[in-house]
Parts: sequence; structure tokens; C-alpha cells
Amino acid sequence: MKYNKQTMIDGLKRSIEQTEARIVELSKPCVKSLAFSRSEERDLLKKRVKKMKEQLEELEDEEAGID
Repeated sequence: MKYNKQTMIDGLKRSIEQTEARIVELSKPCVKSLAFSRSEERDLLKKRVKKMKEQLEELEDEEAGID
């Protein structure tokens, strides 16, 4: 199955938005017993967002090169 690059770009942008919203949610104050697990999840999500942004930049560069 072939995917259109623009569709992949749009999907990555949406995923980044959702993940960043989750990071904000995890940054809010919480019960002390949950703080460590929330900070670990937040750090993991930040790494994931960084990787997705790199992929997005790559795809946008490829898309710009084709046009």
C-alpha cells in the first residue's frame, strides 16, 4: 500500500500535537505517589516528539524537493 507524503506529514503533525498536549497534561501538579511515573512518561514523550519532528522535517524537505 502506497501512502501520499502529504498524508504522512499531516498525520505526523497531528501526532505531535496530541503528544504535546499529553506532555502539558502530565506537567500539571499531581499526587506525590504518581509524580515519578508521570515525569518518566513525560520524558519519554518529549523524546518521541523530538524524533517525530525530525521525521516531519525530513518528509517536508523531500516534499519540497519533489515540487
